[in-house]
Amino acid sequence: MSRTHRIGRDVFASLLSHKQRAFLMMLGVAVGVAVLSAVIAIGQGTTARVMELVETHNLDMIMVRAGGDVQVFAPTADRGLSTLFPEDARAIEKEIPNIDIISATQNKRGINLVYEGRSAVTRLFGVEPDWADVRHRTLVAGEFISNADMTSMARVAILGDTVAKALFPEGGAVGRTIRVENEPYVVKGVFTLVGSTTEEDFDDRIVIPYTTSARRLLNRTFLEQIVMRVKDTSLIPETAERVRALLRVRHNMGQGKPDDFFVREPQAVADAAFQTPKMLFSLMAAVSIVALIGGGLVIMNLMLIAVSQRTREIGLRRAIGARATDITQQFLMESLFVALMGGVVGVALGLIVAWGLDAAGLVVSRITWVPFVAAVAACTVVGIAFGVQPARKAAHLDPAASLSGRAA
Repeated sequence: MSRTHRIGRDVFASLLSHKQRAFLMMLGVAVGVAVLSAVIAIGQGTTARVMELVETHNLDMIMVRAGGDVQVFAPTADRGLSTLFPEDARAIEKEIPNIDIISATQNKRGINLVYEGRSAVTRLFGVEPDWADVRHRTLVAGEFISNADMTSMARVAILGDTVAKALFPEGGAVGRTIRVENEPYVVKGVFTLVGSTTEEDFDDRIVIPYTTSARRLLNRTFLEQIVMRVKDTSLIPETAERVRALLRVRHNMGQGKPDDFFVREPQAVADAAFQTPKMLFSLMAAVSIVALIGGGLVIMNLMLIAVSQRTREIGLRRAIGARATDITQQFLMESLFVALMGGVVGVALGLIVAWGLDAAGLVVSRITWVPFVAAVAACTVVGIAFGVQPARKAAHLDPAASLSGRAA
């Protein structure tokens, strides 16, 4: 039998003869790895969900909102600011070369819809025909607003999925006449399901022609938004700055005077969306590292106690030919094996917790290979780093003193 095989056999024999101690060492690491695995799984799920949110706001779209304060995401209430107008949209379309398509946009919350005995309260958007392409919104049924609808100020509407299901739970919305603020509108189409976040349901809306909203329903011309799709996404920062400069000139904003509008770039959405998750998961990662260090300290202290209790065993092994390096290897292997076993248990517990929280709707998690790799790496580092001192102490015991029952 080779020396390595003998050391491995002695490792397993020692751990099996001291099951309680091995279990306590494993438990300390398992807790840290469980926290780390759950953090990684939830972090990956949250990252994926945030990216979906960012993509919902479109990576090739620049948005101008009325009002000078920073508004990365939609305001929670209507503000009624009259600082943007359709003429601003036309000027941007004409003078900024990187703009592909553009749409002036009005919106208002609290719009009442009725169909027979069913009703809904939703958010209304008055838009131009290119709006759907700018926002990458597709229809599951019917057609979007046309230029003819704009010219005639047609009372037609496109329903979001949430609204369509509220008014037409059995389907068949297209062609039906609903009442919007007590005025008849024909449902021309239904949007494909987009999804929602904790802040907003992107399917809870109704879209009508801008001319209809401006001259029939809302009776005002000012806009809440101007949305535009760019031709070259690499030029978005430059294009956004040119839009800002153009609007400052159009709005007679003198030097030093703050903007009365906000130009939002896709990167601003990504930065804002990731800010809170990054802070949260940095904190949770720090907790998991502390827990792993705690588990390592448990391993080191119990191994040091084990060295004191096994002095005669160590002395006997040295007396029959074991080298100091053999003793070092045995204790390091014991520490590493216990840490890795704790990692296996910890990964299982962490992923179960992440899956359970996801199933309960409290978080979004995604299980991939990353927690397993992270667990192996973390446990290897912990097992070796915190096993070195006990291993060195065991290897440097004086054989004669150990056999007589006295540690050197």
